[in-house]
Amino acid sequence: MLAITNILVPIVFSWNCAWAARYAARLAKEFGSQIVFLHVSQDPNGNTLEDFVSKEVGAGGHRSVVVGGDPADRIIDLAREYSADLIVMPTYHGRFRTFLIGSVTAKVLHDVECPVLTGIHHYDRPPQVPESFRTIVCAVADAPGCVPLFRWAHDFAARVGARVRVVHAMPAVDEVSENCGEIDIRRYLTTQARDNFSARFAAESDPPPVELHGGEVGTVIREAALVDQADLVVIGRGHADRALGRLRTHSYSIIRNAPCPVISV
Repeated sequence: MLAITNILVPIVFSWNCAWAARYAARLAKEFGSQIVFLHVSQDPNGNTLEDFVSKEVGAGGHRSVVVGGDPADRIIDLAREYSADLIVMPTYHGRFRTFLIGSVTAKVLHDVECPVLTGIHHYDRPPQVPESFRTIVCAVADAPGCVPLFRWAHDFAARVGARVRVVHAMPAVDEVSENCGEIDIRRYLTTQARDNFSARFAAESDPPPVELHGGEVGTVIREAALVDQADLVVIGRGHADRALGRLRTHSYSIIRNAPCPVISV
């Protein structure tokens, strides 16, 4: 059974981080987690952090830590030190690639070992913290990692009382084309993907139905989340790619475009 014992929440005294604090507190109630709020600053005084946190989640039941150094490096270090099972942090939307999800958030997603929950892009207001969880979209690739990713999403959903919708996007498939050649290619790729997922999930006691949709990955997952008014999207970060020092391009696209928070496992 999935355990989220320790949650780490980086704080920079913004409304985005106020949302992150409240969201972490919401999850802590479900999982019985301990929360560590972290502020990276050259000022060792932690009173400002505790005042900020207490205003959002109340006093007590958490730990407030202020450290100096590079924000991303210290978040990664403290995640290891406190054995974080989840990091909750907002994202920021800018014009250039390094700021598509925020440079600190991007580096944390690259390098940290535990799952990371990121918020959605709002310029002027944070998203709402859900009172209950109903639907979780699990975005899977046609790769061996889809099985442990689904198990993680399934266990998370079981703890919060939600259902899981498993979706696979196929960029090479044009679902609206009426061209005979495109139709044949679509039929072949869809059949191949369906057979692959059947084989991958064959050992599961209750294998999930995997929805197959043609289109750009970020767009497909966004539409799936919108249709079901999903509370969360769960994706894999592609740990094999970490040796290349980058997050998967599809992961960037999903995080940027999702209408709800995303947990990158």
